[in-house]
This record gives sequence, C-alpha cells and structure tokens, in this order.
Amino acid sequence: MEYFGEENIQEKLLVAFALFEERQKEHERARIIYKYGLDHLPSDRTADIFKHYTVHEKKYGERAGIEDVIVSKRRTQYEKQITENAFNYDAWFDYLRLLENEEYPREEVEDLYERAIANIPPHEEKRYWRRYIYLWINYALYEELTTQDIERTRQVYKACLDIIPHKKFTFAKIWIMFA
Repeated sequence: MEYFGEENIQEKLLVAFALFEERQKEHERARIIYKYGLDHLPSDRTADIFKHYTVHEKKYGERAGIEDVIVSKRRTQYEKQITENAFNYDAWFDYLRLLENEEYPREEVEDLYERAIANIPPHEEKRYWRRYIYLWINYALYEELTTQDIERTRQVYKACLDIIPHKKFTFAKIWIMFA
C-alpha cells in the first residue's frame, strides 16, 4: 500500500490482492484487505469489495462475520439514502431499527436519532409532519423503554413539543404520552 500511496489505492487492486491471498489459503489476510478497502475507500468505490467480501465471509467466515458484513452494507445503503434525501423519514426509521435490533451502543443510536430529528419538515402542514413526529415518538420510547432514562425521555418530549408549530396544528398523541 505504501508503494502506491494511500490516495492512489484502487478497488480493483485490493480485490485482486485479496483474491490472491484467498488462493494462498490466507483467509485472515484476505479479510483484513477487504476491511481495509471498506474503511479507507469512499463508499461509492466499494461495491465490488463488498460483493467479494460477502462471498469470502460466506465461504470461510463465521456466522458473526457474515452478519457484520450484511449490517455494514445495509448501514452504507441507509447512509446513502439519507444523504440523498434527509427528509426520507422511512429510511431514517429503517436505519434506526437496524441499529436498535443489532444492539449498537446507546450513544450511536442517540446520535442517529438526533440527526434524524434535525430534519424538520420545511412546510407547516400537518401531513408533512406526521412521519417526522413518529421519529420523536420512537426516540422517546427508545429512551424510556430501552435505556430506561426517564429524565432524558422528558427532555425528548419537551423538545418535541417546543418544535411543533402549535398555532397551525398539534399532535394529541405527544401530549398524552408526555403526561
């Protein structure tokens, strides 16, 4: 890698190198090369690496390794979707559900919720706000039921109530859950 320099590393080179290591029965080295490529190359240049890495893990890896690859790939897809359209609340829901189901650290899940709720609908019409409010509700339920942090749950509900444009519309569900 030092010979070519970090900025000149190509996806094809890494795949060829990893395949060479596989043929030499150096499966751990191949795994490291794939991970290196996934960590150091931009996500738009890693499709081929993901494909080969998934095949490699299915052949030679353990169940946990295969699941890690799949979760990593899904995370990359969700990141791409929310980068393209931050108001795609369904993508946010799917991404958050993935992190919660895979039991990611609390800080990581909370950071993702904060990123999601930062995308306030641009129009002050209730129909645009419905999915957005469900993000808040899921966030509050996560804090209440999963982390069991009652004080943080109150803060989430209060912040949600502060954001809603009550002069135009309101959401009774938030008021009831907050009470």
